[in-house]
Amino acid sequence: MSAAHAPSGTDFAHGGAPAPQPARRRRSAVALLGVPALLFLAAFFVYPLALVLASSVPEGSLANYARLWSTPLYGRVILQTFQTSAIVTVICLLLAYPYAYAMVRAGRVLFALLAMCLLLPFWVSLLLRSFSWMILLQDSGLVNRLLMDIGLTDAPIQLIRNKLSVVIGMTHILLPYAVLPIFAAMRKVDIRLLEASRICGAGPLRCFFKVFLPLTLPGVYAAALLSFTLALGFYITPALLGSPRDTMIAQLVAAQVTELLNLGFGSALAAVLLLATAAIFAVAGLTIQLGRPDTRVSRP
Repeated sequence: MSAAHAPSGTDFAHGGAPAPQPARRRRSAVALLGVPALLFLAAFFVYPLALVLASSVPEGSLANYARLWSTPLYGRVILQTFQTSAIVTVICLLLAYPYAYAMVRAGRVLFALLAMCLLLPFWVSLLLRSFSWMILLQDSGLVNRLLMDIGLTDAPIQLIRNKLSVVIGMTHILLPYAVLPIFAAMRKVDIRLLEASRICGAGPLRCFFKVFLPLTLPGVYAAALLSFTLALGFYITPALLGSPRDTMIAQLVAAQVTELLNLGFGSALAAVLLLATAAIFAVAGLTIQLGRPDTRVSRP
């Protein structure tokens, strides 16, 4: 056999078939595209996060965590943070679901108007939005003037420096983050399924709760998870609109690091917030995974 027709080593790699070298090279090239992003995350996220965790246990001591759990004040702040975040999440879902449904069912002009109203707050800084609520909710603000003008109250109501103002400000900021996932889930629902349910005799309420709502639950879960986790880390809005009784854990972290210069204890508070957020993600992911129907077809 001549050298020109001699089989190469790759011809016998898979029973005489040539090895798929081009496909492997393409996969390797695609994998290399993710290297810059991984290096960026490692340098600007993983490494600083590791420094924070290391600062919370100086010389391997758990004294900062022991102080955190032994002082009732910090436990109340953590509970207050989760309670406020849960309230804001529920309100966001109650407002976001009908708003997303209106966007799905609206015509072009109304859809453009609703989308503009939804995305317009992103063009304004979070600090400016919080200051705007301070002006609106203060004793001489527009809300109290309107309430007194229409005769609902004779004197200004305490609308600021309490949990109500914190919930209002946080809901205003987080509402777009709740609307967008629900809207995306609603857009995927096939309208013919609703028409088929009506043909089969289902009324509007039964059609909604048995067909439409279950199909949009993934968007609701995503909106709830996103809103709740973002609410846990709020700092500016509670600091401007709330009172000392409404302090959240992010405010404690900032106070410990910038005012008291206690980096170790501030890192411990941040680590607790991080671990709580990770636990919420894990539980939510497991719950969603277990709630999905098993679509695998069993073979005989």
